[in-house]
Order: sequence, then structure tokens, then C-alpha cells
Amino acid sequence: MSVSIDKANIDNLTSLWRLMGATQITDGLQQSIGWPRRCWLDWDNRNDSVQFSLVDRVPEGYLCPIWAAGVETAELEEGLLAAGFEMGLQQRAMVLPLLGAERIANTGRLQLSTPGNADEAAAWSELCGRAFGYQIDAEIIDRVRQQPDVEVLWGVRDGVPVATAIVYHTGSILGVHQVGVSPEQQGRGVARELMQMLVARAQARKARYLCLQASAAGEPLYLRMGFQPQFTIRSYRRA
Repeated sequence: MSVSIDKANIDNLTSLWRLMGATQITDGLQQSIGWPRRCWLDWDNRNDSVQFSLVDRVPEGYLCPIWAAGVETAELEEGLLAAGFEMGLQQRAMVLPLLGAERIANTGRLQLSTPGNADEAAAWSELCGRAFGYQIDAEIIDRVRQQPDVEVLWGVRDGVPVATAIVYHTGSILGVHQVGVSPEQQGRGVARELMQMLVARAQARKARYLCLQASAAGEPLYLRMGFQPQFTIRSYRRA
């Protein structure tokens, strides 16, 4: 997999974080104003001097992702651990090439729709929060759903919203974020059906790649669907 696609995956993710509200706290270092509480280095600013400024700059309670692709990160990560950080989240960047891929038809019961107002954005946030086990800022979701190239989606089964996703189109890729299923519907094939619909959506929009950042729980599903692993993302926070 080419470095350009690795970079496109992370550029899509960090561009979405900026839409959610972010500020630059030093050269190359960005910080969320609120949720999702990330402090990150853009792909093109991963030099040693900027990286080591993370130890002093990452606020308490914020996750700082380290993109372990194309550069050596062991010394940086050891420095974070020595400074009292702990690894709070590990993910795998993954990509699904879409050119020439078989078209996927929707044969299930799940339907996709978009929250149309602030109240529905709040309901989406509550559902997504229950799926992931943390609170989602409804005001941010309401703002993001109105941005060009962003779709805040929920999957509805038998008239009841049961799943969430955000898709964001940048360049040749469609990034998939916040794929979650309500606790009472987990283990019933909802996530797979939702992902099949998102693949079909990306194909209809003539995207070349579908990119995401998979948790350990989600990675087996994505591998079965043909996603290719790219690199590991380890996110640290102060202990």
C-alpha cells in the first residue's frame, strides 16, 4: 500500500477533527477545542523536535495518536511512557480499494437516514455514545452534519435507529468514522450490514478507496470484507 494512501487516511481523519473544532497550539501540533479531545500531529509534521513537544503540550484527558507508519516512533513512545503517559487506545488504519470491486446490493432490513435538525443530532449523539460507552457532544454533531462532504448517518431497522456512522469525502477517499451499534442490537449482524451499505455508498460516489481506523473488536469484520491493514495507531494520554 502506497504512502500516499496512508497519508490520505490520516488526512481525512484529522480534517474531520478540525471541522469539529480545533486550534493550533504550536507549529504542527493541533488540539480539539472539545470532543473528541484529541491532540495530534499532522502527517507532514512528524519530525523529532515537534514530536517531543508532545510531552509538555498534551492536556490532561486528551488522547494523542501516534501514526506508526513510515517513521520510527519507538523513542517517542518510550518518552511518553517515561513522562507518565499510558496507552489509552490502539487501532489499525485500514483501506478498501474500490476500483473494480464487486458492487454490493442492499438486501437487508437496515435503512440509512440523516439527522435533519438539532434534536435529531442530539438523539444520534446519544445513540452513538451508548454504542461506544462515552459521551458525544451533540452541538458538534449538529454543526458537522451541515458541512459539505460530511454525512452523519444512522441505520434504522424496523423504524428504530440502531446504528451510527459518519462518512467524510476528501480527495479520492471516503473516510468512515463512529461506526457504532446500540448495545441491545450488537451481535445481530447490524455492523456488517451497515458497512456493506457504506461500501455501496462509496462506490456510488465513485470514491477510489474506503478508509477507516479499526478497533481490535472491529478489525475481524473489516478483514472479512476485504479491507487491507495499513499501520498501527497508538493513542496516549497522561496517566
